Amino acid sequence: MILIVCTEDRWGMAFNNRRLTMDRAVREKMLEIAAGNVLWMSSYSRKQFEEEGNGAIRVDDRFLEKADRGEYCFAELEDVIPYRDRLEGIVLFRWNRRYPADRYFDPELLTPFHLVQTEEFPGSSHEKITMEVYSL
Repeated sequence: MILIVCTEDRWGMAFNNRRLTMDRAVREKMLEIAAGNVLWMSSYSRKQFEEEGNGAIRVDDRFLEKADRGEYCFAELEDVIPYRDRLEGIVLFRWNRRYPADRYFDPELLTPFHLVQTEEFPGSSHEKITMEVYSL
């Protein structure tokens, strides 16, 4: 599986069981990179994709268990550590801001991977968002 995660500058992902922020441009980029493949997410995450339609989005609150090789998984509130051995790649969207957080992405998950692509783009609610793509 290829993990997709959004983080703030200190690796924060969520606060008080809620996402830190969201951005239409990030959602569009996720759908673009997952085009022709499956994009798994929780029912909580799916709510922000209402305008984007169904496409290849699959919703299941146990999506990290169900995703197959080569399929994308967008995690916002989930603990991804138990699935580290199944990771084939990571797509990291960085907000380039600091937000309060109590749930964090563990940067040690990036250790076996190599940064293969970096792209900065303007968001709909953020001046600059950075996408980093990591592969084995």
